[in-house]
Amino acid sequence: MYNEPLYEQNGVAMTSRAFDEYCRMFLLENELPASGRILDVAGGASSFTAELCKRGYDAFACDPLYKLTPDAMLEHGLKELELAAAKLAAKLEAFVWKDYSSLEEHDAIRHDALQQFIMHYRHEKQQQTLSHKPLRYVTAELPTLPFRDHSFELVCCNHFLFLYQEQFDYSFHLQALQEMLRVTKQGGRIVAYPLVGFRNERYPHLDELIHDLQKQQISVRLRSTPFRFLPAAEHFLEITKQ
Repeated sequence: MYNEPLYEQNGVAMTSRAFDEYCRMFLLENELPASGRILDVAGGASSFTAELCKRGYDAFACDPLYKLTPDAMLEHGLKELELAAAKLAAKLEAFVWKDYSSLEEHDAIRHDALQQFIMHYRHEKQQQTLSHKPLRYVTAELPTLPFRDHSFELVCCNHFLFLYQEQFDYSFHLQALQEMLRVTKQGGRIVAYPLVGFRNERYPHLDELIHDLQKQQISVRLRSTPFRFLPAAEHFLEITKQ
């Protein structure tokens, strides 16, 4: 464990992660639902929703930044990628590089994910304006989600909950997961990763959180993941709504 942060972060960063990264984090290659809706919470500029829609899934994402235009999102995303690359380059030895051959490959994956996201985000914004179809990219932030009860078969949240444990208290984490439970269908799942913060430490209230969630007669478990970048991020949280 580290006393100093592995990664200096003020506020919440916008991520640009790829579909394949989600699959490795959450073991989704064989566990995506056969039908129903999928939601990416705090999705940022990740390409998960775009790729799901390309594959025929009914996928949605929410993030407070979706109030921005496509051009503004692209500009913001490129700045975030440049800043992140500089931070990582300064502490290469602190991270696990088994899922990336180099920092250059890591950056290339981020840029590709951002470009795929922007293409889909731009298309969806245009289609919504022309046809008034439901938005796939919804402006929203935890702990409140503007979706109906029992709407999604799968709800994903990566690199937000627990990672920012120094910025958000226990009450926020519990309310956020309860809200995600509200919009999850009976029999559906919520998955969240990582379970550590920027100091590579396990979320200190995780056991308490699991205990409080289990009072609601839901299944909560930690599952091992082969994905690794933060050294101690060996598990993801899986909640199944009975």
